[in-house]
Amino acid sequence: MPTQQERRDSEREPCKLVCFFELTTPAGSDAVTLTTGSGHVINRSGRGMLLLLPEKVNKQQVVEIQVPSDAMKEQDTKVVEVCWTRPIEVDDQAKMYLVGTRFLFQVPASSQSPQIH
Repeated sequence: MPTQQERRDSEREPCKLVCFFELTTPAGSDAVTLTTGSGHVINRSGRGMLLLLPEKVNKQQVVEIQVPSDAMKEQDTKVVEVCWTRPIEVDDQAKMYLVGTRFLFQVPASSQSPQIH
């Protein structure tokens, strides 16, 4: 069985960023529930991110994440798929969730904020 590092083909860079997220959860046969909130990016690589979220997510769930761009002037929107999740007890009544993700694609900046001429 390959080691954890052998499964990764790129180095993880530690980072401490606040991110905003949106996720949809099925709520019946013809409805979904939209949940928004903020979490933290713990580390990232060229293929994904490790997140700390206040919401439970499921494996293979798709989440939209907004993180500060490298220029720190605007937000980058990334769409990620949940690969795994682990609950972390904060206290007797609250949990946070470590969430390993992989990038599906990045929303182009031009579609995030249309320019008016």
